[in-house]
Amino acid sequence: MSETKIVKTACGICGPCCQADAYVKDKVLVSVEGSRNVKGQSGGLCAKGMAAKQYVYNKERLLYPMKRAGKKGEGKFTRITWDEAYDIIAENLLKVRDTYGARSTVFYTGYPKWYRPALLRLANAYGSPNYCTESSTCFQAAALAWRSIYGNHICGPDLVHARTVLLWSSNLYHSNTAMSGMYQGLKKRGVKIIDVDSRRTVTANDADIHLQPVPGTDGALALSMAHVIIEEGLCDKAFIDNYVYGFEEYREYAGRYTPEKAAVITGVDAGLIRKAARMYAENGPSGILFSASPIVHHTNGVQNYRAVFSLPAITGNYDVEGGNCPMAGITSPCNEFGKVRRYEKEEAIGQRDFPVWFDLSCDEAQCTRLADYIMKEEPYPVKALFGMGLNHHMWPQPEYVEQALMKLDFYVNVELFMSDSCKAADLVLPACTSYEREEVHCLKGGRFFFSNKAVEPLGESENDIEIIMEVLKRMGLRDEVLEKGYDNYMQYILEPSGLTLKELKDSPEGLQGRHLRMPSFKNYEKEAFRTPSGKIELKSLVLERYKDSHGYEGLPVYRDYRKETAVDRERYPFILNTGCRRPQYFHSRVYRVPWLDALQPSPLIEMHPLDAEKCGLKEGDTVIIRSPAGAVTGMAACNINGDPGVVYMYHGDGRGDANELIDKDYLDPISGFPGYKSYFCNVEKMEEQPHEL
Repeated sequence: MSETKIVKTACGICGPCCQADAYVKDKVLVSVEGSRNVKGQSGGLCAKGMAAKQYVYNKERLLYPMKRAGKKGEGKFTRITWDEAYDIIAENLLKVRDTYGARSTVFYTGYPKWYRPALLRLANAYGSPNYCTESSTCFQAAALAWRSIYGNHICGPDLVHARTVLLWSSNLYHSNTAMSGMYQGLKKRGVKIIDVDSRRTVTANDADIHLQPVPGTDGALALSMAHVIIEEGLCDKAFIDNYVYGFEEYREYAGRYTPEKAAVITGVDAGLIRKAARMYAENGPSGILFSASPIVHHTNGVQNYRAVFSLPAITGNYDVEGGNCPMAGITSPCNEFGKVRRYEKEEAIGQRDFPVWFDLSCDEAQCTRLADYIMKEEPYPVKALFGMGLNHHMWPQPEYVEQALMKLDFYVNVELFMSDSCKAADLVLPACTSYEREEVHCLKGGRFFFSNKAVEPLGESENDIEIIMEVLKRMGLRDEVLEKGYDNYMQYILEPSGLTLKELKDSPEGLQGRHLRMPSFKNYEKEAFRTPSGKIELKSLVLERYKDSHGYEGLPVYRDYRKETAVDRERYPFILNTGCRRPQYFHSRVYRVPWLDALQPSPLIEMHPLDAEKCGLKEGDTVIIRSPAGAVTGMAACNINGDPGVVYMYHGDGRGDANELIDKDYLDPISGFPGYKSYFCNVEKMEEQPHEL
């Protein structure tokens, strides 16, 4: 009888990619646990990771290359060989390039993220400026807000030395479970926690101060905190005088947002605003632990986050121990992520609409309005799309995006599952899960880890990067890194660290790089900020360029979506907030996993009990939620974590997708991000039997 062996690998179901121990018997994945010998990991995994077996062996897994056999959108496919698939891709993509130009092909990546630099290399080799990712609706707007002030990549907090942590809209226990132990450690060390969140979450429960603003009013709250800090002389005058541009205009503007005025806008008690501002400014050093997207999923999202990110500048908590720093911990250099530049010799989609996205470049095109470009063929036709993990449910009004995908001359999607987005494709290719491939991981502290293949790939599924390499080869394109094969690619990633692939493979617990960069602070004393002024810009000169053409403001101006909307608020009285993270879900990819799906048998429409009572609803009622953009059904759930007047509904559920309720043109004019977390709706009871709870 064969023994069960443990394989050191990684769980790639969601973002953190936790190191994992895979238990394998008779070449079958039996179970998965978090690695116990890894610093920062307890040995546990979140609900998603614990369901890995059902994820890998899911009945919806794609196992073979599939070619469309019926009309587009019918979902009828026939099996073909990989050779046939690669020939079809090469023929069609080269035809589009010859007929319309390389920019008419979009290269898009959703989840997972590990192969992104390789796909960007393919787009560059092809000559297309249109390399796009799901970060067009996720992280990049927050990074843009930071770059507009400091000119560099967004800087996390030095939690080791911080005395106060301002946690802004991130429920760590649900959205980043791997960090929950760190959060508990901060509390044990006596660090003061200020949590800003529109809901009373588990994370907020552990905070010293919980500020609970109305969704989308974060900018007014941050400006009010700045007002208190400046008014009470708690700012760092010497730092401001030497390193900050636009302070006097910023001070005048922030002066309009007294705590009393902010209390009316945000619903946060004025006294609590003062208390939080004083704690952040006086109990330093203080760091801001930010979230990827909740603050930028509003029509004033970039400016709201710019107001938040201005706080380190006025208190001197930038690039100091315990503040927000570019180099707070030990790092080891590596290749690929952040090193591959996007082809920029032609205009990319989104460049006319959202120019700051490109001036403060993140090496991606902005594809929020991709469907409009396909449907209208302006400013030029988009005819082909090479997708990897493309999920059209990430866009607002996804049915419109699906219609656009069906209009393309050629569309291929590389996926794990036969998803809704695959049904519109001409060609669908099967990818491996993280348990079926090898990968080099670059971790914090200058550490590297090799993720082993736990089981052989199911069917004929392939490693994403090896698919990219073969597509490059079949089209006769050149890239000196991709041409050398996958093992050489992994060695290339490691090269700057001084490690070899062989020694990393031979070290199950991982290795620290030989070439290390030690922590460094106050780097601004040696070199200017990478902004037009050479200083921290509380008044952004990049945004000011587009004041006349696009209406952008250099200061972090607060605009209230509730006042500026054209939506009939009597008909749609509730604020609609989508995407509040649930511990068992990660966008739409795990609804098909039985263990996880059983935890919530129907889309939940979460309301405060007072609102439910006014609407004549009770727990478990079947309801219909309507917005100006659409309607979906779900199950009423009373929840006191949010304030009255706000309805919460999670996105990605095929039985009722919250993103169908968001108007495709309800966007932040700077970033192009949809206002997912502050649209408008009403809720009505349907005449049906209520669901069982």
